[in-house]
Amino acid sequence: MYCIQKKLRLTKALLIGIFFFVSCGPKVDEAYRQALSAERMEMNEHFFNPAESPLDSAYFPDFKGLKFFPINEDYKVNATLTLLDNSAIFDLPHSHDRTRPYKNYAKISFELKGKNYELMVLEQAEKKPGNENYLLLPFTDETNDKTTYGAGRYIDLEKGESKEIILDFNKAYNPYCAYNSKYTCPIPPKENRLPIAIEAGVKYEPLGLH
Repeated sequence: MYCIQKKLRLTKALLIGIFFFVSCGPKVDEAYRQALSAERMEMNEHFFNPAESPLDSAYFPDFKGLKFFPINEDYKVNATLTLLDNSAIFDLPHSHDRTRPYKNYAKISFELKGKNYELMVLEQAEKKPGNENYLLLPFTDETNDKTTYGAGRYIDLEKGESKEIILDFNKAYNPYCAYNSKYTCPIPPKENRLPIAIEAGVKYEPLGLH
């Protein structure tokens, strides 16, 4: 009888422990994950489409698809934009020893894994029609030349009325010059160097392009 009661107590404690773990474990936003997974499928469809793929045609037959880090909601963080009014236009270095005019639009401040960081959000000084609200966040981190493109990655942002935004590193992607030398791409400024590994977004496999 004692053994049965002991087993019942142990079973009850185990069930309570499981319930507590499930209840207090990390929340998963299924709608967000499904939407991001769909975006990743669209990216691969774009790369596999010969009519619009940025891939060098010489490497297209060997392309097996973009590789991604697992979706991790820890890399989706709240951030604050501090606008930089009347910022001067400067020549931002690009690949192939080129430059193009940009200006610093804002500083973006956020907390990631218990530490605070700031990055510079850039705006093109010369924009094509339809791109008036486009902003670029280029950055480098400790994954470069290991699991991601050596020159860094980008996150696309848009101008808006709110200064509080969501910064999602799961949407970080490689510039087109990572896949084809005909493209000229912005080089992230030194102040956008993150001293941590951002294991989120698109990975990089050279395919002999560089």
